[in-house]
Amino acid sequence: MIFEAHDFVMFGDVDASGIGHFAHQVRLLERAEFFFLQHVGFTPEQWFLKEYLFPRVRLEVDYVSPLRFGNALRYQVQVGHLGHTSYSLKIDVVNDTTHKVAMKTRVTIVALDTSTGRPTPLPENLREAFTPYLAAEVTG
Repeated sequence: MIFEAHDFVMFGDVDASGIGHFAHQVRLLERAEFFFLQHVGFTPEQWFLKEYLFPRVRLEVDYVSPLRFGNALRYQVQVGHLGHTSYSLKIDVVNDTTHKVAMKTRVTIVALDTSTGRPTPLPENLREAFTPYLAAEVTG
């Protein structure tokens, strides 16, 4: 299953030419993740649990086509990997104004135990919430 949410390119997302600035576009991924976590039932208070931290440890981004100030966006979010201590989100950013994919991304996130700072098994409620959005692996 794919989760979708809608947004817009804001003034702070672009450079002086009015085109999306690559570093600022990473914030779009944070917004997509926020919408996804809200959708599966996690409030901001629940993300920052006393037992867990969830640092981002890897980010892959392909910038496919430009985003411009005011463009309508659609985030397409899937869980790319659901491991023992980590997961990844596949987030495609679609420019609904031009009908083109703007960004193809993957963010890897690790669960850390706050007392040890070491990786720890993903919470079961997170695993259950994410499983329906697990992307089918393509082989070949």
